[in-house]
Amino acid sequence: MSLGAWPDKLIAMPHITTDHADADAVDLYYEDSGSGQPVVLVHGYPLDARFWEKQICALLSAGYRTIAYDRRGFGRSTASPDGADFDTFAADLDSLATALDLTDTVLVGHAMGAGEIARYLRRYGTARVTKVALVAPLLPYLLHTDETPHGLDLSHFDAQITRAHQDPAAFLAAYIADFFNVAEVPPAGVDATTVATWTRLAATLPSRTCASAIPTWITDFRPDIAAITVPALIVHGARDRILPITATSRPLRDLLPHATYTEIAGAPHGLLWTHSDEVNKALLDFLAG
Repeated sequence: MSLGAWPDKLIAMPHITTDHADADAVDLYYEDSGSGQPVVLVHGYPLDARFWEKQICALLSAGYRTIAYDRRGFGRSTASPDGADFDTFAADLDSLATALDLTDTVLVGHAMGAGEIARYLRRYGTARVTKVALVAPLLPYLLHTDETPHGLDLSHFDAQITRAHQDPAAFLAAYIADFFNVAEVPPAGVDATTVATWTRLAATLPSRTCASAIPTWITDFRPDIAAITVPALIVHGARDRILPITATSRPLRDLLPHATYTEIAGAPHGLLWTHSDEVNKALLDFLAG
């Protein structure tokens, strides 16, 4: 289903141009649908705002306004020679919120998108934001250290960067396979057609972005977590092969003890699609609470 097929109001304002000092200006593609309290959806790697389709349908049906955008260098947004860092990504989010004059906003991020939200709150505060939801987040700090023993070794990220440079298409195909746990028998709620569809979309990611985004995954978000002072939801799949729950949401829960916390048994990293009913229920219950 396309955005244009939905019965709710669709506002035809597809791009804004960023205007901040962190990086070159780019055109950010976004889609703004419905009315009511605004919910901004920030996607993960290596897909774009289209991966929120099942959440957008549920949010519109529940009476929320939804704004979904493509991060710079992803999807239908333009790239720039710089800007592969979370200060820039957060500044882009602020540009969007400012251009649309958003207030009483809920920010919802998947994977990398959760990093954008945490950095946004640290840099720009909560004046526009009332709640945040972090789905399969890469917070608090993915790198293995003495303080983060459940993290991943630096060699893991170095190997991914090498593969992404050498053969982006093969790297992204393997990444999507792990995204949906296709090696499991049976796979986690996804069929071959669905995997092929998202693999084709991932393959449109520019090769430069494919590799340059990976070093951002070892950003240390622990200083940002103190800025999450609004009500928060954490949702994670217990069988996430991309961002293992033991290195991400479980330690994040310890740092955000007042957050609403939900683990979805059997869910992979692509739980927005494979376990959309459970994700949507957790999100809508949180929004209504």
